[in-house]
Parts: sequence; C-alpha cells; structure tokens
Amino acid sequence: MKTVIIGDGEPVIGIVGCVHGNEKIGEKIINSLKNITQFNGTILLILANKKAMIENTRFIDSDLNRSFPGSETGNHEERLAALLLKELSDCDYVLDIHSTTAETEDFVIVTKTDEETKRLASCVPLKKVVVMREVLAHGKSLIDNVSCGISIEFNKETKLETAKEVILRTLQNINTKKFYRNEKQEAYLVYDLLQKKQEIINLTNFIETEINGEKFYPILFGEKAYKDLLCL
Repeated sequence: MKTVIIGDGEPVIGIVGCVHGNEKIGEKIINSLKNITQFNGTILLILANKKAMIENTRFIDSDLNRSFPGSETGNHEERLAALLLKELSDCDYVLDIHSTTAETEDFVIVTKTDEETKRLASCVPLKKVVVMREVLAHGKSLIDNVSCGISIEFNKETKLETAKEVILRTLQNINTKKFYRNEKQEAYLVYDLLQKKQEIINLTNFIETEINGEKFYPILFGEKAYKDLLCL
C-alpha cells in the first residue's frame, strides 16, 4: 500500500485505487491527482494492493474487496484490509475507484442508505447509483467498513481525462455542498444474483429485460471477473 497526503484540515477524503490490482484506471487517477490544488481539506491518495498491481492480477490470495475488516495475522489481502482501514480511519469520506470489463455506463455503488452516504453519492456527477447492500459482498467490501464511502465503477472504455474530471467534480461538489441526486440521479436496488447457465443469454446493462416472467435491469452483465455470475 502507498499513501500520498495532500492539503490539510477538513474534510478528510480518502481516494483509493487498485483495490483490485488489474484495474489500472485507479492507479492512473491517483497519479494524475498528486498535484491537485483546488480543494479545501485533506486528501489521502491510496494505491491499495501494490503487489497485485505489479503482478497485474485482481488479487494475490483472496479478493481484497471481500476481505474486510481483515486480520493482522491473515493472508496478504486480509492483512492489507486491516491496514487500509487504519489508514482511512480519520476520513470523513472515502471514494473507492474501480473499473469493469462489462459494457456499461459509469455508475456509483453504495452499500448503505443513510443520509450522509446519500449526500456523498449525490456529489458524483454520474446518472446511475446502484444500491448493493449485502447481496454481493456480504458486508466485506471496503465501503461496507468505513464510516461514509462509495465506489465509482468506470467502464473499460472510459478515458483517463473523463474519469479524472468525475473525481475532480465530486471533490468540488463536496467542498461546495452541491447535491446532484434529487434532480438527475437514478437509483437501482440489487436484490438478487443471476447465475450463468448453459444457454447463451445476451443482456444490456441498465436496460429493462424479462426472463421467465421476471422483469429487471441487468447490472454488470459481461464482467469477466465473475466466472459463474451472469449479472446482478
């Protein structure tokens, strides 16, 4: 893990990249923000799983985003999870940067629905917010275990400058308390997982579909990291 601290005072915001070592957009965004000046407060820029980054793999021993709160005597990711939570313990807000292999527009993920988390999500200039609760990570993701955190999921085609602008505008909105959600954001609640079966199914993320009489909006269809999972 590597941390760079910028600025001082409040709010304190942790920006975490490469929880999954092969999701390089996080590393690129973190590196591009090292000279940021237009922000009132403290920013912790954290590259989480450096060993997995170097090996260009999702994780070393176990998925870090399923390893929280971690253990000081556990495997590589469990130890890293415990260390990462200590590093983020003084943060008012945490932005956890991810990228997906799925063909989807960029979106926000929340696992909590308290007012402070809603306000943080509303600062992100993206249209869609996905409420995941414990359906996928079962309370063991990073944002499950910080006081107020969200994940931002960029797709594989998102350019660095576009992703960086999303983060910069989010920081600016936090500073100015500008909320976006009430007018423009759409919320999607994940209530179940759809497993892969032998027949070939082609879905489009965030477009309503119907299977066996059940209507729903697929999310993360086409994510290669989910070997047996068709979509949320």
